[in-house]
Amino acid sequence: MNLERLPTNTGIELIDNLNAQLNEQAGRLETLLASCGTTAEAISFADVMHWKDRARYLRSVGQAKKANELAKKMAALEEEEDHDDTEENYKQFLQDEGLTLS
Repeated sequence: MNLERLPTNTGIELIDNLNAQLNEQAGRLETLLASCGTTAEAISFADVMHWKDRARYLRSVGQAKKANELAKKMAALEEEEDHDDTEENYKQFLQDEGLTLS
């Protein structure tokens, strides 16, 4: 970033000391901010949304095809997960946990 620093030769000792401390802090902040990356490297907020919200967002910004592909893919995954949640699996879980149906 190489930002302009405060002068440390004003002739007033207190001001010079404070400016020196602020300049050191500015250097640390520059290092911190430089390590954060750029906006091009940032993760889109749509990438962290639930898939249904992301599909709705994609449709609202004119990417209906991408939204439909996402919805189809995720619906298939959810159906597969639902298929695994059978009564037999539930009974096995209860047995493994030492519980019984009442």
